Amino acid sequence: MATYEDTVGLLPSATLAPYGTNILKYGIGQLGTPIDVGALTPKVAGQSAFQQAAAQSVADMSGLGTVQRDATGQVTGFTGGTGVASFQPYIDQISQQNLLTPDAYKDFMSPYQREVIETTMADFDRQAAIQQKNIADQAFTAGAFGGARQGVESAEYRTQSDRNRAALLAGLYGTGFTQAQTQAQQQLGNLQTMAEQVPALQASQAAGLDALGLADQQLEQQKLNQLALAAQQAYQLPVDRITDVANLYGSIAGAMPGSPTQKFTPNPVVQGIGGFANMYRTLTPPPGTQQV
Repeated sequence: MATYEDTVGLLPSATLAPYGTNILKYGIGQLGTPIDVGALTPKVAGQSAFQQAAAQSVADMSGLGTVQRDATGQVTGFTGGTGVASFQPYIDQISQQNLLTPDAYKDFMSPYQREVIETTMADFDRQAAIQQKNIADQAFTAGAFGGARQGVESAEYRTQSDRNRAALLAGLYGTGFTQAQTQAQQQLGNLQTMAEQVPALQASQAAGLDALGLADQQLEQQKLNQLALAAQQAYQLPVDRITDVANLYGSIAGAMPGSPTQKFTPNPVVQGIGGFANMYRTLTPPPGTQQV
């Protein structure tokens, strides 16, 4: 049977026993506490409103239509798109207006050019007729009317007048053609520029929206990380506190004298020695006495 000396230090002092019981109770309670794993797990921030707007802008530029998303924000498809990129309308106008053909100038000819030409030529013919009459009048005054000289002079004037008339008419047509051709080239250049600049401007806008969205997303990610970290710390704190108290308890308990597990029981060897001593005293009378 264990003696007092055998049990010293095996059990803590009775003064510390309630603390040990509480530590055990709190530890078991902590093990039984439900854990919200979702709160402890880091999360990924979804696309911000700016990023979604940027994505929609790119989808519009590509003719994809409205971006479709599921409940998690994942893109699942597109609807309502025409399949026509943002530059396509300008390419269509170039084709519809025949701006790449030799006849491109025709649509840019002034509707008043014919009237201008006809009016100009009528005035030219009228002036030529007046000049022909002047030649006849001069010949009549000189008494040479109907003569060879009048005939030669009239013929030379008509020849020169016809040349002038042809040159004037060609000049009028040439001016109209040049103006129309210039306007057609300008229209072609304008549409080509729009076909290039409009997508570039839209892409720049989408990039700006995406940059703003990225900043928002990063801020949201930091918030989610901090929330997960706070949840982890909230979970770990009670465990750390119990561990710290348990370590402190163990250090104190190990340094204090223990308590016996049962009441003190005399050592059998000591009891045997005591009994032998009593028997010896009975059998051996004190000196000076006589045995009976």
